[in-house]
Amino acid sequence: MLAFSKLKTGFVFIALSGFCMVCHAEPAVPLSLPEAEHLAITHSSELAAQCENTQALHEDSIADGQLSDPQLMVGAVNVPDNTFSFRQDDMTMTEVGIQQSFPAGNSLSDKEHQTQALAEASEKHQADQSLMLVQNVRDTWLDLYYWEHAKKIIYKNRLLFKYLLKISKSQYSSGKSSLNDVTQAQLELSRLEDQTLDAKQQAELLRFQLGRLIGQDNMNRPLVTGLPSWSQPNSLDILQNGLQNHPLLKTDSANIEASRDEVKFSREQYKPTWTVGVYYGIRQGDMSDGTPRTNMATAQVMLSLPLFTHQRQGRRAKASIDRLEEAQLNQTSHYRDLQKELNSQYETWQLLSEREKLFSRKLIPEAKRSTKTALLGYQHATTDMSVTLKAYTNQLNVQLEQLQIEVARKKAEAALMYLSGTSE
Repeated sequence: MLAFSKLKTGFVFIALSGFCMVCHAEPAVPLSLPEAEHLAITHSSELAAQCENTQALHEDSIADGQLSDPQLMVGAVNVPDNTFSFRQDDMTMTEVGIQQSFPAGNSLSDKEHQTQALAEASEKHQADQSLMLVQNVRDTWLDLYYWEHAKKIIYKNRLLFKYLLKISKSQYSSGKSSLNDVTQAQLELSRLEDQTLDAKQQAELLRFQLGRLIGQDNMNRPLVTGLPSWSQPNSLDILQNGLQNHPLLKTDSANIEASRDEVKFSREQYKPTWTVGVYYGIRQGDMSDGTPRTNMATAQVMLSLPLFTHQRQGRRAKASIDRLEEAQLNQTSHYRDLQKELNSQYETWQLLSEREKLFSRKLIPEAKRSTKTALLGYQHATTDMSVTLKAYTNQLNVQLEQLQIEVARKKAEAALMYLSGTSE
C-alpha cells in the first residue's frame, strides 16, 4: 500500500509495504542582486555579439594595413594573325610577369588606424552596454523587491484589519456600535485583498522581466531579504570630473579618432596610386643568321592620374569631414545628457536620503502611535470607526511609502554608479 502525507516543514513521507522513506525538498537558494547581475551578463547575447564584432574589427585592422596581393601575368605577345606561329616573327614571345600595386600616399596606414579606432569604439561600447545591462537588472530586481515586500506589509496589515473587524463585531453585538462600523471594516479588508492581488500581479510581471535578463530557470527564486549595501556615492564634483572617463564618451572619442583617420584617408586619394611590374618574354625560333632568338626582360611603372577629383575625391573628402563633425557633436550631446542626468540623480538621491531619515525617525513611529490611540479610542467609544480606519490605512500607506523611498534611493545609487562608469 502506498501512502503520501505532506507536513508543514516541507518533508514528504512515503510509506510502502512497511518501509518508510523521508524525502527532503531542496529549498531554492535566494537570489542576490550581484548574482542576478552576473547571470544577466552571462546570458546576454547582445554582449556576446558585441564582443565578436570587436574581435572582427581587430582582425580587419591587421588586414587593412597589408598591401594587395601581387598579380601574376602569363600571355602571348605579338602573335601574327595569319599563321599564329610563335617562330615566324622576331617580336612574338611567350611572356610571364608579376606586378604589385601600391595605394596612394599613406592611405594604407590611415585605413589600418581607422579600423583600429573602430575596434576600440566597439570595445568601449561593449563596456557601456555591460553597465547599462547591470543597471537594468538592478532596477528590475529592486522593483521586484518592492512588490515582494509590499505583499508582506499588506499581509501584516490585513491581520490588523481582521482584528479590527473582530472588535467591531464585538462592539456591535454588545450594542456599543452600529452595523455600519462592521461594514466599513469589512470593506477596508476587502480593499486590502485587492491590493494583495495587485501586488502579486506586479511581482509576477517583474519576475518575467527579470527572467528575460537572467534566464527563465532563475526567475522564480526568492529574493534575499535585504537591500544591497553599496558604498556611499562620491561628491558631485568628483562625479562630474569623472564623466569624461565614462565608456559612452570613450566610445565617442574612439569614433572621432576613426573619423579623423577617414579624413586623412580621403585626402590621400588626391595622390596617385602606383603599380610596379617585371615581365620576362621567351622567344622561339632563330634569327636570320641562324642564331636562336634572345629572350626579353621588361620592367615598368604605372601610376594613376587624379586629374578630375571634384566629383569623386572631393565629394568623399567632404563626406568624411561631415562624419567627423557628426561624431564630435554626438560626444558633446552625450556629455550634456550625462551631466544633466548626473545632477538630477544626485539631487534625487540626496532628497530620498533625507526623506528616508524622516520616515524612520518620525512618520513611522507617529503612524503606529496614531493607530494605537485610534484603536483604544474606538474600544472606549470615544472615536468612531472612520477615524480608526483612517489611522490604520495611513499606517499602511506610510509603511509602503517608506519601502518605496528605500527602493528609489537604491535605484538612484545604481544610476549614479552607471554615470560614474563603474558597476560598484
